[in-house]
Amino acid sequence: TMKICKLLFLLLLLPLTVVAQTEQKYLKGAVPVNEQGVVVFSHTYDVPNTNKTEIFKRLTDFTQQQLIKGENALPQCRIVENDEANGLLAARIEEYLYFKKKAWVTHRTRFFYDVIYQVEDNKFTVSLQRLHYIYEPEETPNDKLQDYRAEDWITDANALNPKGQLTRMAGKFRRFTIDRKNEIFREAAKAAGAQLKTRTVVVEE
Repeated sequence: TMKICKLLFLLLLLPLTVVAQTEQKYLKGAVPVNEQGVVVFSHTYDVPNTNKTEIFKRLTDFTQQQLIKGENALPQCRIVENDEANGLLAARIEEYLYFKKKAWVTHRTRFFYDVIYQVEDNKFTVSLQRLHYIYEPEETPNDKLQDYRAEDWITDANALNPKGQLTRMAGKFRRFTIDRKNEIFREAAKAAGAQLKTRTVVVEE
C-alpha cells in the first residue's frame, strides 16, 4: 500500500539523516578561531552546590590520572600552572592520537595541546589551545617529520573544500581532533560533577 511504501522510504532515509547530522559537527564553524587567529576550543560547565576548592581538586585528579597518565600519553606531559587561589589549572599534554589502531596496522600522530581550566564556585571553563601535530617518521615519506599547527591545518580554510566538505588529509585530523576534544571536555565535566545535557528520544507505541 501507499502507507507502507512511504514508511519504507522514510526508513531508508533515516541512516542518511543520522550520518548527515553526525558529519555536520565537523563542518563549517566546528573549529573556532579567536581574534588573533588562534584555534581555541572552550566550554563552560555548571557544577551546582560545589565550591571552587572541590572542583579544582576533582579536575586536578582527572588531569593527572586521565591525561598526564592516560593510555596514550607520552612522558613530556605535565602540569604547568596550579594556582588554586585564582582557580587556574593548566597542563601541557603530548599524546598519541590514533586514526587507526589494529593488530596489523597503526596510523597515528603525536598530538600536542594545552588544557586550561578556570575554576569558580559552582562552575568551571575548560579550554584546549596551542594545538599541533607531529607525524612520526614511519608515517611520512622519506622519513621526514611533518609538524602541523592547528591554525594551518584544521581550520575551515584548510580542512574544508570549496563545497564545505572535509578534505581527505587535513579533514581527517580535524575530525579526530574534534572527537578527542569532545571526549576530554565530557570526561572532565563528569569528573567535576557537572550537569551534562542529555538527549531524550520519545518512542510512540
